[in-house]
Amino acid sequence: MADMSSRRAASAVQIAAGGEPVYVVRSGGVYRGVRARDVGNGLFVIREPVRDVQISDIRVAGGYRVIENTAAPDLVAAGVVGLHVRGARASDLERSFARIRYDSHHGVIEDVSASGMLTTGSTDLPVGIGFADTAHDFRIERCFMRHFQWKRRDNQYWNGDGFSTERGNARFLFRQCAAWDNSDGGFDLKSTETLLDDCTSGRNARNFRLWSSMRATRLISIDPIKIGGVGDTNHFSIMAVAGASEPLVITIDHLVVKSDRGWPIFDVHNGPAKIIIGSHDIQVPPGTPLVRSRSGGSVPGGVSFKGDPPKL
Repeated sequence: MADMSSRRAASAVQIAAGGEPVYVVRSGGVYRGVRARDVGNGLFVIREPVRDVQISDIRVAGGYRVIENTAAPDLVAAGVVGLHVRGARASDLERSFARIRYDSHHGVIEDVSASGMLTTGSTDLPVGIGFADTAHDFRIERCFMRHFQWKRRDNQYWNGDGFSTERGNARFLFRQCAAWDNSDGGFDLKSTETLLDDCTSGRNARNFRLWSSMRATRLISIDPIKIGGVGDTNHFSIMAVAGASEPLVITIDHLVVKSDRGWPIFDVHNGPAKIIIGSHDIQVPPGTPLVRSRSGGSVPGGVSFKGDPPKL
């Protein structure tokens, strides 16, 4: 390990978990210039409620997960308020770069690049950066997640996402982020009040998988690819709700879609969706479906283009 500094007088507690040194994160801690390899379940472990934590200039080569947010056995929550992660590089991760849970909020994760590996464990669902529980009000900028893949049997679902949020998460901003070569979704987002600002997703099974109404400025979807298992392959999976009285609404100010194969641009699942596109640059083979209905999904009235629709 390299040096680690803290603005507190006392150093953060360093323990061994599963044979790997880890930092147990404390409120007000500054963790800078850490170098590590073959880490276990968390190089930085948030196991109690903490505030105002900074993690920067991190390099990790190999291991399971870099930031783990799991409460100690005698606590019911371990939320982090004001987490700031900046300037991290990690490679060959088995599970994820970061998992943020509980009522964590008002955090920033920026300038992080992480790559995964082909995982085969029965329960080790990989995701580059994942949020869960009621985490809210996070800004993720200039982050790059690649190759988080979960190999299973051919008749099973191969999960593995670049970025993910769950139901209960709210108010997320993804700005100039990119996801490549993941076995499921590049961006798999269930959070409400989410903005995607100039993001790119390429060579994932589903470049964007969107479960709630959200807006985007510019989105770029490039060459989705079926990596393995069952499930759709497309540029956008729109996961609407069966029987909903109001459609799920997706608004994209500028849409860029490029592929040399005719994967559907929008797969709409389960229920009604409203899709509103401003300007567009769509370069796909003739006959590529603009919309494909899956399990009763629909786009009443069709996709709305503010200018001329694409010629497909």
